[in-house]
Amino acid sequence: MPQDEFSGGSVMVYLYAVSASLLVLFGISFAAERRRLRNGIFLTLGLLLLGITVFVDILVSVDGLLEAVDGFLSVVMLVFTPILLFALGTACIENGRILLSKEGRKLPNLLTLGIGVGLIAFLLLTLVSASEASIQPVVTLLWLLVGYFSFLLVCYLVSSILYNCYQPKLDQDFILVLGSGLIGGRVPPLLAGRLERAISFYYKQNKVHTPPRIVVSGGQGSDEQRAEAVAMKQYLLERGIPDAQILVEAESANTLENMAYSKKIMDAAQRPAKGIFVTSNFHLFRAGIYARKAGIRANGLGARTAFYYLPNAFIREYLAVLALHKRVHFIVTLMVVLIAVSLAFRNGS
Repeated sequence: MPQDEFSGGSVMVYLYAVSASLLVLFGISFAAERRRLRNGIFLTLGLLLLGITVFVDILVSVDGLLEAVDGFLSVVMLVFTPILLFALGTACIENGRILLSKEGRKLPNLLTLGIGVGLIAFLLLTLVSASEASIQPVVTLLWLLVGYFSFLLVCYLVSSILYNCYQPKLDQDFILVLGSGLIGGRVPPLLAGRLERAISFYYKQNKVHTPPRIVVSGGQGSDEQRAEAVAMKQYLLERGIPDAQILVEAESANTLENMAYSKKIMDAAQRPAKGIFVTSNFHLFRAGIYARKAGIRANGLGARTAFYYLPNAFIREYLAVLALHKRVHFIVTLMVVLIAVSLAFRNGS
């Protein structure tokens, strides 16, 4: 057997082994704790490496195939990348326009619009750098940073989607419903979706088991006429949930406090107890992280959200999850900057 063939075969075996190891790590990590970003990282890396390995294995195993597709793949990448950036940028701008028209001109609603404009500007800068050597180091740095944070975004989305697939058993003691803000003292559609999800689960369990108690959680904002939890309780009463089955937590001001303060109420009412929490599908994964921080051994149930609202909402949640590990990302960003600077000096010399 030729030495290069043996070496190539060994590399492929090694890559398959690494892919399998990453997928095994995902299985172990996910089984131990669903509320970890590393689950998405392991699964994304494992599937990505496995796909690349299978593709390369096919190319090298068929005589002449690698040479035949090499130039074609290069052209596809050169053409596909700008088209992808332009399509994503345009889609983000259009989503931002729809969001602003439906939800009002608020700063948080500008996120997808801003990202869309940024992607188009990034594309134009990349095209200009092909003929302008002075800005190529800057473009290289931007590509490295975009690649890093885009990879993390994909991992976050994978983790969030996996967590949204959870289906709890109909034997819960509590359902914790997280508030999301009132409009004019009334329950808005977003919060109503969370309450309806809890109500649906309540009645499903009531058919086969003792019904759970519902904990409504949310304090009173500076611009609100009453505490969220009070309005949420009224909503549940109007939908036929008995008053004795509703517990109120009306002091919290954020998700972590929702979890921590509600845990005290649930522990005082029944301990040990099984439970789930309900929030919007885009908020579910981060809420699960805060539930873990608060010591709540419960997984979440996501309420559906209007499709046009999801891109902006998921990106906001992604940024919030990044902020939980800002030191790590600062260090990685600094390393990327140093790599880009060293490459610029090397090319300059």
